Amino acid sequence: MKKVFKWNGLLLLRDWKTRLIILGFLIFLGSFSLLYRQSNVVLPEMQIREEYSDSHQIFRMIPASHFEGELGQEVQQRLGRNSMLIGLNRYILTQQEGNTVAGLEDVVSDYVNNGREMAVNNLFLHDATEFESYDLLLDVYLPTREEVEQQVGFYDALERYDLDFEWNPFSASQVLQQQIELFVSVVMFIAIALLAGDHFTKDQVKNYSVTQGLPLSMKTQWRGRTILIWAISWLVALLGIAISYLVSLFSETTGSLWYPIGVYFNQAVRYIPLWQYGLLLIGLGMLVSYVFILIINGLSWMIRNIYLTLFVVGGLVLLPMVWTFFTPVTGWQPSFYTDIVSVVSGQSARVYQLQTIEFWRLPIIAVVMWVLIELIFHFIFKLIPTQTFGLRRRISK
Repeated sequence: MKKVFKWNGLLLLRDWKTRLIILGFLIFLGSFSLLYRQSNVVLPEMQIREEYSDSHQIFRMIPASHFEGELGQEVQQRLGRNSMLIGLNRYILTQQEGNTVAGLEDVVSDYVNNGREMAVNNLFLHDATEFESYDLLLDVYLPTREEVEQQVGFYDALERYDLDFEWNPFSASQVLQQQIELFVSVVMFIAIALLAGDHFTKDQVKNYSVTQGLPLSMKTQWRGRTILIWAISWLVALLGIAISYLVSLFSETTGSLWYPIGVYFNQAVRYIPLWQYGLLLIGLGMLVSYVFILIINGLSWMIRNIYLTLFVVGGLVLLPMVWTFFTPVTGWQPSFYTDIVSVVSGQSARVYQLQTIEFWRLPIIAVVMWVLIELIFHFIFKLIPTQTFGLRRRISK
């Protein structure tokens, strides 16, 4: 079996199409940090400027009479305090020194403390339901309660890991996060579809006697080719991601691999370090990609048309969009879990209004799908005709 794997591996790597796909794949991933720096990214400083403008605009929209009374005065004080804190944090970001400004610590305080205080004030405003302009606050000023609670968790995580707020979206750690998310969301499916679909289709046409069970059964070739393509894809992917990260370390600020990233778990957002988040996405991506390569290899053997195979795979990747028109009934729908980043971040749970869509279900679903795919193709391979171009399977008596 080891010789068979070696022979199939050499067969794959000697093909000029495979080498071209792998090379393009590696160049794109390895140069991602350089390409990402050319994109238009909204800087945190620009975002906080908009918040600063909104914090002043709200005073013009609320009638002065609504600030009368004990509750009205408290609301006015909290809004005014938020406006000042936003201004301080805006100044801290412009200095690009960390969470505070050297020599001005007593004046500008600390970015994390300022942010946490703003979040606490916003929680108070959410509870001020008797304030006359409460609906206006909800519509034009306040983030949702869920978002405010997540902000508190984020600032707590920054303090727990003793980190500065990341002012540079092009830092090595931030680019690494964007690259891993893009890879497991889009690039992974394109790469495995091109690698898997092309070879089984081509071998089916050019080497019919071999692909039809001589000397190895179709199931053995199917599984072996799946493992090879899966391994090649991930070796190239991890190498490209590592090269891109090293390049960004020398060209930009390093950031921190301990920077907190929100993960949806047990129907709440919890913050984990970036390195754990990256490993989580890669691990889930490996599971999903293996299942997809099994499907693509099997389909390409049946269909013998790479374009139709790619079309079917594209349909499987976009399958979650169906649930924007129909109401899903369970978080165990396999189609949800092709969009790994949305599942991990909790976006899928919000979009489909199904709180049970959580990443821990994905390994279970992947194992179930693997068993079902094995059973399905076990019977399909038996039904595929083994005679064409005058070739017949040898029958031993």
